[in-house]
Amino acid sequence: MLNDLHTVEIFAIGNELLAGQVLDTNTHWLIRMVTGAGARVMRTAMLRDDYDQIGEELRAALQRGPRLILTTGGLGPTEDDLTLRAIARALNLPLAIHPEALEMVRQRYAHLAKIRPNYSAELNDARRKMALFPHGAIPIANPRGTAPAMVLDVPSQHADGITTIAALPGVPTEMEAIFTTSLRPILEKAIGAGCYVEHTIVLDKGDESRIADLLRTVQEHHPAVYVKSRGQWLDDGLRLTVVLSISGLNPDAVLEEIRRTEQEAIAGLTQLGYTILRVIE
Repeated sequence: MLNDLHTVEIFAIGNELLAGQVLDTNTHWLIRMVTGAGARVMRTAMLRDDYDQIGEELRAALQRGPRLILTTGGLGPTEDDLTLRAIARALNLPLAIHPEALEMVRQRYAHLAKIRPNYSAELNDARRKMALFPHGAIPIANPRGTAPAMVLDVPSQHADGITTIAALPGVPTEMEAIFTTSLRPILEKAIGAGCYVEHTIVLDKGDESRIADLLRTVQEHHPAVYVKSRGQWLDDGLRLTVVLSISGLNPDAVLEEIRRTEQEAIAGLTQLGYTILRVIE
């Protein structure tokens, strides 16, 4: 079914985000990646490094029952990096050093000690903290940094009774590297390997309000497709565009539905007197 998409929620965690010290580019990047995989992001939130706030948001999300919850930030060695401890506290899970995670941390610092002068490979308490995982969690290798990511399956209101929580580092290069490499098998299991298709109908200049009723009708006829008019600067200047987008688990069904929607939209726009300059796929 076209509307039977796995849902995802994203939490960006860090005081620096809410102080305006760091721009949260991770959420935008993750939304694009998740949508491209054929899933649907239902909610995002930016949270402080606070046990209560993280716990409240996590428990509320599990009541909503997304198939996947992604968090970014709070996995490092400092005291305010408390995401994994907050998850454990919210779910009443004990914390313990995970041997595999500790080995990931040890190997990373050993490598850094080889390539950086006067750099110690010692596993002090701050470094060991990055291997402190909730019971049942799985460490995920971080090819660009020292803190392993974490994956944990927990009971939720999702249809199959399970939500996967994936906690990722806040450093964008590390987060992106994990998401595109070591986390891929987890993602495919959690949300599948679907697709996202976007078509842009480019018109000559016109009044966006004139096409509102038509687009509302097209949207009603094709509820799985998101229909949106937008003014865009393209290579040949400012144009009025109609953007059609759809995600789904069945690529053939997705392509068929967006082509049907495109045909209806173009027919209606032509009747209103608009010239279709091109369709960008």
